Amino acid sequence: IMLTVKNKKIYAENGSFLKIIDCPKKITVSDLQNKSDKKLLCKSCNQNILDTEYMSEKELCQILEKDKSTCLKISKLNPMFKFI
Repeated sequence: IMLTVKNKKIYAENGSFLKIIDCPKKITVSDLQNKSDKKLLCKSCNQNILDTEYMSEKELCQILEKDKSTCLKISKLNPMFKFI
């Protein structure tokens, strides 16, 4: 499975829309505090952020299908994402 990121939108392998990437606070990695392997805490808005480095594509898709407002940390080096 590979997720596609195009125009700040994440799509599943089958083309279904999963999420718009849009942080109103424009935070950076330095604004995040580690909570666990998969979770970070945003110091700016006190929201949990999922670190996609430690997740499977299937797990991430299931989470986003339930809640598109879930905050994510995505690295352009993460092989599960294809940026176009």
